[in-house]
Amino acid sequence: MRRFLLLPLVAASLSQAETPSQPSGSGTLFNGWKLSPAGSHVALPGDMPLKMILSPDGKVAVAVCAGYNSPGLAVLSVAEQKQTQFIPIPHIWNGLAFDREGKRLFVSGGNSGEVHVFKYEAGEVSPLTSVKVAKEGAPKFVAGISVHPEDGRLYVCNEANHELWVLNAETLAVEQTVAVGLHPHTCHFGADKRHVYVSNWGARSVSIVDATQGKKLRDLSVGVRPNDMALAEDGRLFVACAGDNTVHVIQTRTLEKKGEDADSSRRLWDGTREIISTSLYPQSPEGSTPDALAVSPDGKTLFVANADNNCVMVVNIGESVSEPGEKYAEKISAVEGFIPVGWYPTSLVVSSDGGTLLVGNGKGISAMPDPSKDGELKAGEKQKAIHPGRTLDGSVSFIAKPDDKQMTAYTAQVRKNSPYKPEMLRTAQKPNDCVIPAKVGEPCPIKYVLYIIKENRTYDQVLGDMKDAKGKPIGNGDPSITLYGEDVTPNQHQLSRDYVLLDNLYCNGEVSVDGHSWCDAAMATDWNQRSWTQSYSSRKDKLPGNDELETPTAGYLWDQCKRAGISFKTYGEGAQRVPSVNRGKWSETRDMEKCQNWINDLHEAEKTGELPRFTIMALGENHTKGTTPGAHTPAACVGSNDLAFGKIIEAATKSKFWKQMAIFVIEDDAQNGPDHVDAHRTIGSVISPWVKPRSLDHTLYTTASMIRTMELILGLPPMTQYDAGATPMFRCFTDEPVMREYKARQPKVDLLAKNTPASPGAKASAMMDFDEYDEAPEDELNRILWTEAKGPNVPYPAPIHRVLFTE
Repeated sequence: MRRFLLLPLVAASLSQAETPSQPSGSGTLFNGWKLSPAGSHVALPGDMPLKMILSPDGKVAVAVCAGYNSPGLAVLSVAEQKQTQFIPIPHIWNGLAFDREGKRLFVSGGNSGEVHVFKYEAGEVSPLTSVKVAKEGAPKFVAGISVHPEDGRLYVCNEANHELWVLNAETLAVEQTVAVGLHPHTCHFGADKRHVYVSNWGARSVSIVDATQGKKLRDLSVGVRPNDMALAEDGRLFVACAGDNTVHVIQTRTLEKKGEDADSSRRLWDGTREIISTSLYPQSPEGSTPDALAVSPDGKTLFVANADNNCVMVVNIGESVSEPGEKYAEKISAVEGFIPVGWYPTSLVVSSDGGTLLVGNGKGISAMPDPSKDGELKAGEKQKAIHPGRTLDGSVSFIAKPDDKQMTAYTAQVRKNSPYKPEMLRTAQKPNDCVIPAKVGEPCPIKYVLYIIKENRTYDQVLGDMKDAKGKPIGNGDPSITLYGEDVTPNQHQLSRDYVLLDNLYCNGEVSVDGHSWCDAAMATDWNQRSWTQSYSSRKDKLPGNDELETPTAGYLWDQCKRAGISFKTYGEGAQRVPSVNRGKWSETRDMEKCQNWINDLHEAEKTGELPRFTIMALGENHTKGTTPGAHTPAACVGSNDLAFGKIIEAATKSKFWKQMAIFVIEDDAQNGPDHVDAHRTIGSVISPWVKPRSLDHTLYTTASMIRTMELILGLPPMTQYDAGATPMFRCFTDEPVMREYKARQPKVDLLAKNTPASPGAKASAMMDFDEYDEAPEDELNRILWTEAKGPNVPYPAPIHRVLFTE
């Protein structure tokens, strides 16, 4: 088998015949990454199949679906390549293990504190019992499970309380509790059958637990956010580390003594034997997200799921370094290539004959959702709303072991699917002459950036009625879907006319939980992706976590500024993550009043001459509080937000800093609301003397595109593969400034109007939690806003999600 350590492949060198065929429905996702999944595919009732294992007899693979839809256990026939059973389980997580005899199957219950027990016989699974393991009132989130290979006891991770439970093999009663690292996710016995290795998802470490003594011995340092683990027959334990695109290798045949002297056959003890990079290119920033592992039955091949690259890496792990090195299981790992798979792969398993790779795809195999999810509408029935979680389609792909030629073609296809290339860390391809530099660090006449993040609106909801100064429709809008048109949002409309109208801009985020991470860091971590599908689902499970799990490796935009010595200030957005000296006052309730804090600081800066080069602001009243009685009406909330926007632009255009300013505005996510193009399409603005006056830009941009443009202005390198690979907004800008002042418009709605108990959806709105934007149920709130704006007799349009194509 051919091996590539640096994978010097060029897609253009392959003939058409060597390129793997694409299934129907594949295309470009709204985030700019393409899909072309290999193999045949089996749809699952649930999404995010977080763990998949093979039965001891090799007949079936079982997978836990622990996402937004239909949580439960899927059973698939390996030979027939089809699903044979699906058992709903309300609360489920990544723990999955057979007992020593292969007759019982154990499944972790996540937030329920339970371990579910099933009988396995002749390829069929049937429920036996569920055991409440956690003590009443104690923190609990049941995660990874490993079975002692000799006495059959269960070792179970409790992510919520940073501990490992030891359960009786028969009764599942807790016999011991061992403290380990933060948020233990997966556990696995080593080859010596005595020591348990625990991946501490929130601590960059693997704990070693002595099963004989029932105590933790020590922690081994590994990469960022260690999650899944897999053991090879020679005793090497592979640890997937999502946050830094690595797999760390630990030898488990013997327990090394810390500080053991080196000799000619081995290195000095350092906790791990080897580090394997999983990214498509060397030294890539975060964005591959390895989150699942599998080793072939012959122990010669390692498979690694790269969730954010939508691929599986194939690694030859079978060649020894030297004969003495065999003592410590030191071998060469050589990357053989990459296989294109579905959207966000989350689990892997290899058939017992080694001929087939099974891949659990977390979000589907296509850029389009299954349109049959809501079924056919009956006569007179209103179109139903679809939550973003409902568009996720879990699946399992069956992929035949590729030969050399196929592996080369697969690898080329994976690289073709990725918009990120290594050179993008330093430079971006520039299609026109404009003020934005193409290379990181090049000078730019724009010195000051204001970045405003708003809440939850699609393009059509606000700008679907967009017209030019002569009243002619402009942009790709549908006025029949518009809720808050020019009467409510005159400033957003006028500024889109005066500067640039963006009608092909998409949010990278699905909901507010991951949306703000995308806006602030150009990335949502593997923990974040799993968290929102749990908390937004009907079961509303809260995944325990910490800053290590939530924060991308490079941090946030303000962290980038701090590292580069660039002055910055936050107004609401990210304020809890920065020192008080970097926080602006942001205390008033209404946006139209709150904005005055920034305006006052701007006036003060004109006196001192010191304005932060980067300012980030949360301006989120347009989220609304639905029709909660006593709260301001949706139109009043959106209008207040629009007026604040207008006031900010007016103050900026009149300041002495204006010639050196650029203002970027976007929604954190589109709340999956109605839009005739795609529910991720959103409203955004770019405002600066250097923006092309009265222009229309159809270029496909994303949240990450906006971030990359700001980074180029400020001389900052990309934080992740997403902003590195995003299309910068060059076409919005010109090379000559046009100076003009702006006067804020007053919305033609009552900005002080309040809801009453008779408002549509008032009772349901009153039961929603609006303390945090991400707590209100999106689909229900969207329907209320629609009815309040359109009346009860106008059917709610189903959100659309479609294949998108870049130029």
